[in-house]
Amino acid sequence: MERKQLEKTFCWKISSELKIFKYEILQKEKEEIMADAYRIVSMISIYEQLLELCPKMKEEELTKCVQISGLLQFLFDEWIKKPDTQYEEMEHILCSVIHGLSEKAA
Repeated sequence: MERKQLEKTFCWKISSELKIFKYEILQKEKEEIMADAYRIVSMISIYEQLLELCPKMKEEELTKCVQISGLLQFLFDEWIKKPDTQYEEMEHILCSVIHGLSEKAA
């Protein structure tokens, strides 16, 4: 797959995952939505940062990310495990996880 098509596929994938996530959230009661507020904001932030990172990512990283089912949730789960993580550190952690994925594939 050529680079531009790979980027397009990656962006389509994360966009689809975010749409499904939003749909699932909207099926909940308002109390449940409020309880999930941090997760909601974080998932949107991960999505936005991935859009910005996409052109900078290696083709191997994009390929691996496209292959992961539930990429946004996977990255959220990995990010939330990190102690004392702030939003400013999120991009660094996402890059690290994605880079690690391509290394595992090699």
